[in-house]
Amino acid sequence: MSTDVKILAGEINVDYKWNPGPVVGRFLTSMRDDGELVAIRCTKTSKVYLPPQSWSPYGMIKMERFVPVSGAPTLKAGTVVYRAPWNAPEDVPVPYMLAAIAYPGMDSELIHIVVADRAKLESLQPGVRLKAVWKEERTGTIRDLLYYQPDD
Repeated sequence: MSTDVKILAGEINVDYKWNPGPVVGRFLTSMRDDGELVAIRCTKTSKVYLPPQSWSPYGMIKMERFVPVSGAPTLKAGTVVYRAPWNAPEDVPVPYMLAAIAYPGMDSELIHIVVADRAKLESLQPGVRLKAVWKEERTGTIRDLLYYQPDD
């Protein structure tokens, strides 16, 4: 048995397209076309999920009833990121906050980022009002919503 190992240096780029399906597709399309968030309601439990998902974890049924998201978002919980991870958002310097963003009437939170200076991030408490900052030219990804910032 040979123990010789050969390593080839290089890079592989694979161009692919991902079909998000009808539920996530509508969520992303609404963000792109309208600059708005949509959620989905379980007709069995009346729970509302943001981001929307196709299957109700409590009602055990397929969900198809979209509802608009309105009202002021607030911080539910978050952690300040001081060192950029491998998948850091483009053009967002550290520190930033990885946060659970709560909207009125939703039974789940949207995980996104909050951007502010370090002192402000470290002083944020659950319940503080936030404001969404959208891209000018949206393409249909979660990054069309660039980030949230404190609304003070």
